[in-house]
Amino acid sequence: MRTGIVIDSACDLPQTYIRQNNIYIMPISLHLGYDLFKDVRDPEATQAFYRKYLAEKTLDAETAPFSMEQIMELFLDELVLKYDRVLVITIAQTRSPIFANASEASYAILKQYRERRQKAGMTGSFYLTVLDSKTLFTGEGVLVHEAVRLLDEHNLSFSVLRGVIEQLSQQVYGYLVPEDLFYIRHRASKKGEKSIGLLGYHFGSLLDIKPIIGFHRGQSQAIDKERGFDRTLIKLFNIARQAIDRGLATRIVNTSYAGDPEVIRRKRAFVDFERYARERGIETLLSVMSTAGGINVGPGAFALAYIAGPPATIPESADNDTGEPLKIASAVDESQVDWII
Repeated sequence: MRTGIVIDSACDLPQTYIRQNNIYIMPISLHLGYDLFKDVRDPEATQAFYRKYLAEKTLDAETAPFSMEQIMELFLDELVLKYDRVLVITIAQTRSPIFANASEASYAILKQYRERRQKAGMTGSFYLTVLDSKTLFTGEGVLVHEAVRLLDEHNLSFSVLRGVIEQLSQQVYGYLVPEDLFYIRHRASKKGEKSIGLLGYHFGSLLDIKPIIGFHRGQSQAIDKERGFDRTLIKLFNIARQAIDRGLATRIVNTSYAGDPEVIRRKRAFVDFERYARERGIETLLSVMSTAGGINVGPGAFALAYIAGPPATIPESADNDTGEPLKIASAVDESQVDWII
């Protein structure tokens, strides 16, 4: 069966990896004052976006993910004709309506796909599974990476794959180090949040204190802090080293940077960590952070994620080609959200 993978553009993975695995991207539109920017994870366009827009701290920026109707149109016009089954992995539903929209659209798609395929002279069923990654940015990417591997190596049915990925989503640990606290505080304050208070913001800015924000199972909190961006990176990489020593469920650590990745590649902390991971059989991926992510956390931010052990258990009789739709997601309580993508 022809299998397609769909992600939203907030998922951080290298462009070469996305192309090699034929991963389809659902764009997230960004309204920047009077301009409209469509995030499709083009590295050059994204870096130009950071240079042109995010340096303007007073810019009024909003994100607009695909609606239920747009997702339905995308599938019925393109994907049901190109694939026999499609796996959709989205950013955490606690931070975006994308999962809810895709889940709602799945009902209409599965009711209408037969007519579209018959008109194109195609037979056979179409299967669609929508999964909530329960994480952000690089965390979403490391989960997608594992889903691709499982499909390639085991040809799992979607019902089995959903169970495995849902298990692994509980084990994803994502981290973020902002370069400038202004963006997180500004986005939070626009929604009435107080994740970074005014006093804490000025105190942190004055002393150049950078927090390490952890994201796990749909929730985020500041887990540590340090003076200076580079020193905070060292502390974050030490957290990742400890996780590697304890054992990871997958063999990658996924990272992204809101700007030119070469800035990070040249840092001693990254070079040392990459060597440490490689010596233990762990690959380190690095990509440009999505514009949807950058709007919320600011240029110069660095993200890292991994899936902590143990590896997921795969049933012995998992290799088959059946699938089933998902239930519609419950509504997101925006009062518990630091930012919405």
